[in-house]
Amino acid sequence: MPLFGRSRFLDEDLEDWFLETWAWLMSRSGGMDRLRTTPLVTPTRDFFPPTEAVGHEKALHVFECVKTLMGLQAWDCELVPKTRAGSRQVDRYLFVSGGGGAAGTFQVRDGRVTITYASDLVDQPMALVSTLAHELAHYRLAILGEHGPGGHEAHELATELAVAHAGFALFSANTAFEFTRFNSAGDQGWHRSQHGYFSERTWAFALALFLKLRDEEGAADRWLKPNIKDMTRSATKYLTKRPQLLAPLTCL
Repeated sequence: MPLFGRSRFLDEDLEDWFLETWAWLMSRSGGMDRLRTTPLVTPTRDFFPPTEAVGHEKALHVFECVKTLMGLQAWDCELVPKTRAGSRQVDRYLFVSGGGGAAGTFQVRDGRVTITYASDLVDQPMALVSTLAHELAHYRLAILGEHGPGGHEAHELATELAVAHAGFALFSANTAFEFTRFNSAGDQGWHRSQHGYFSERTWAFALALFLKLRDEEGAADRWLKPNIKDMTRSATKYLTKRPQLLAPLTCL
């Protein structure tokens, strides 16, 4: 990296792996023809019809929406809620969530697929969609029967990339890191949570690449948090100035 400024949008090794793995996903998922027909999924009724369901029934409704959008509606799997520990206080005014376990899991036992999700996510629709998309991406990758670039050690990262490839990067980018003020039962302070394996910057790059390949630059802007929108625009400019990065992908 130069002394001042960045020569690559991501760290060099990560960006190289990212582009190689994206090419691997495309080559095994219909290439550009498939990508052109994969919409950017947004938090709208076009993709998630309204429901009066609550609790687990609401999660099941969202789950079926995500399955259908990922082309997995015919695949048999069970969705199971789980309870995880709540926020833990790390300072007088700072609480951190997510310390009680993963937001979701993917398991295959005796040929049966089970996906779990943290039940508190029902009231966090963006994070719920992101979590369900990630676990279903495990399902999609498992069918391929092979690991992508980086092998087993990079599997969770490849799963995140599969989420972006399926059109769900907007949700994961918005929930990768959250820092919010709260007032509850006489207490007040700040609440911090982190989801997934990618940084906000990496998600911005994934979203920008997806939209750039589909000639839809800026299509996600209205739903992105301000900092994510700025990073996604920067990633788009970076890719626009470097057509050599896109050329191998557009040929798939």
